[in-house]
Amino acid sequence: MIVDAHVHAGEYYRHYSARFAEQMTATTELAPEELDAPEAKLLAEMDAAGVDRAFLLAFDVARVEGFSVPNDFVAELCARHPDRLTGFASVDAGTPGAAARLREAVTGLGLRGLKTAPCYLRMSPADRRWYDVYETALDLGIPVLMHTGYTPSRQADPRFFSPLLVEQVARDFPGLTVILAHLGTPWTRPCVDLLTRHPNLHADLSVFASYQPLATVAEALAHARDSGVLDRILWATDFPFASMTRATARMRQLTEDPEAWPLGSAPLSAHEHDALMGGTAARLLPLAAPRATQAPSPRR
Repeated sequence: MIVDAHVHAGEYYRHYSARFAEQMTATTELAPEELDAPEAKLLAEMDAAGVDRAFLLAFDVARVEGFSVPNDFVAELCARHPDRLTGFASVDAGTPGAAARLREAVTGLGLRGLKTAPCYLRMSPADRRWYDVYETALDLGIPVLMHTGYTPSRQADPRFFSPLLVEQVARDFPGLTVILAHLGTPWTRPCVDLLTRHPNLHADLSVFASYQPLATVAEALAHARDSGVLDRILWATDFPFASMTRATARMRQLTEDPEAWPLGSAPLSAHEHDALMGGTAARLLPLAAPRATQAPSPRR
């Protein structure tokens, strides 16, 4: 099974603002209009790339960016394609009732994870306003996918880019499954080191593995392998910000091209490739099943 663990729903002009689209595509080969990702385009891209399932993300940044990809929109897509799409809710802890909205998205809409965007919301992931949200995610048994690393959005706060800000969250919520998006780019080595210190942390390769030189990707994966955490890395693209077909081809190269790898490091084995491309994500899916009947955890 191939699982793209970081895919955005949403349609240009309907969900994203023109300003946001222009800023987010400025460092890519994409035109802003190419962020349009209607249902048919998403499924066609998955089929062309051989992707079996995608983690489809809502995106609540309305307070700062002025737009959102709503939870119910993602839930509707997932309900139409339950064999292909696993939906992640998104909430903003800077607005009242975020934890209740997350609970409703999981127990009422059937979403199975949480996507947070701390730097876009000008908040640290360790801001205590998130803690009710994390407690709710822990109670529901769902993973939390956090944006970490650089973003070209000029409304985002660069003070909150670093993945190391998640360390306090990992300490305070050792039972919470957290996925650090983008391998914390450009802080990829510190991100891998963070995983070695906290077994509840994972990371995805979205954007990083699609745009960085192949040797840079191989170096990061070699460090993860040497550090014993390669089995907690998930392949992902950030589609429509990156092509699934191009990204899968690049990952195949990492099994075939020894010259892309640092001296003394072998290419990905078939087992490592399969785990990256979907095995690890599939292992996390049972953790995403709602447990709505369980009583809320006590506040910290």
